[in-house]
Amino acid sequence: MRIAMLCLHTSPLEQPGAGDAGGMNVYVKNLAFALGRLGHRIHLVTRTAGPSRTEEVIENVWIHHLQVAAGRTLSKEELPGIIAEAVQAAGRHFAPVDFDVIHAHYWLSGMVGLELAGRWKVPLVVSMHTSAEAKEYESGIAEPMVRKHSEKILLAEADRIIANTPVEARQLVRFYALHQDKLDVVLPGVDHRIFHPAQDKLCRPDGSDDLHIVYAGRMQRLKGAHLLIAAVGRAMALAPGLEITADLYGSLSGAADYDLPALVDEAGLRRQVAFHGPLDPSRLAAVFANADLVAVPSLSETFGLVAAEAQACGTPVIANQVGGLNYSVHDQRSGWLMPQPDPDLWAAQLVQLARNPQLISRAGHAALEHSAKFTWERAAVEALSSYRVARQSLLAG
Repeated sequence: MRIAMLCLHTSPLEQPGAGDAGGMNVYVKNLAFALGRLGHRIHLVTRTAGPSRTEEVIENVWIHHLQVAAGRTLSKEELPGIIAEAVQAAGRHFAPVDFDVIHAHYWLSGMVGLELAGRWKVPLVVSMHTSAEAKEYESGIAEPMVRKHSEKILLAEADRIIANTPVEARQLVRFYALHQDKLDVVLPGVDHRIFHPAQDKLCRPDGSDDLHIVYAGRMQRLKGAHLLIAAVGRAMALAPGLEITADLYGSLSGAADYDLPALVDEAGLRRQVAFHGPLDPSRLAAVFANADLVAVPSLSETFGLVAAEAQACGTPVIANQVGGLNYSVHDQRSGWLMPQPDPDLWAAQLVQLARNPQLISRAGHAALEHSAKFTWERAAVEALSSYRVARQSLLAG
């Protein structure tokens, strides 16, 4: 098949944990690569402020950087204003016969895909990755009305919708009255060639602390790094004799007033908490493998790729009981899901784990077993099935 994958708000090749790049970037890139290895031709489409350019990334996979809003650095809030220009840029760049299907990722790309699908007479498959209504419900953070209105149109008019987990599928049915017969569930994968337990010892060679925690992701309020910092402080107050440390990997994304180092200073945790930049996958895997625990304190999460990748390294996860984390983490077996994003609950759990390392060891074995269900090869095969149903529905209609 000839597949256009739209990921316009950030490039799928950007470093996760930097800027607005995160789990969706990992998803799009790895799904494209897996489809390419199966012999399908994948054209990744993203936006650039510079001149348009195209390059082959691996065999059967190309990336097209389309110039939209030339010379401008845009915030995520400004991106809805370039949808029409992005449609025009893609229309000039590609011929209608170039593709069998469009797979759009996130609502912004979905709205561009909706226009292109109509022009090119090809089916549109959409992966939301996160939806405004579910995000508001879980996090309490208000989303723009333009997004809510656009998502309702998109979900009603797309040929098929791919949800990341059964949890996301239920949310789309509940909040958007989406019909089950146009909905598929395709679990994201993990690159088990990179994320596995046998890693070089790149951190904590002495293992001198009682509990060492790792966080990896964008530094924004929705991702909850502030909750982890507060929990470490309260855990130290609950059990002053324990040594609990945390390394946070990623960069600031969004509001400049989200000052995590200031929180660390206020809590007197400079010795316990350290900040680092985002890591490439191989180094991140080594960090995960050397941690006692990986924290995913997100207030809303469609799947939680970090949780799946950590477990593939044999490291259990502590996370909030929200969204797809209910599925990516097997509660009380491969990790622990907190019923509320409450630093006191988190602190009590951290103290229990620091005092009972056998719980971590047992969960680490279960984490490795649980992660085996997440593979990109499986995701590619299931996505292809969704594409084919979308084509059949369009032809039949």
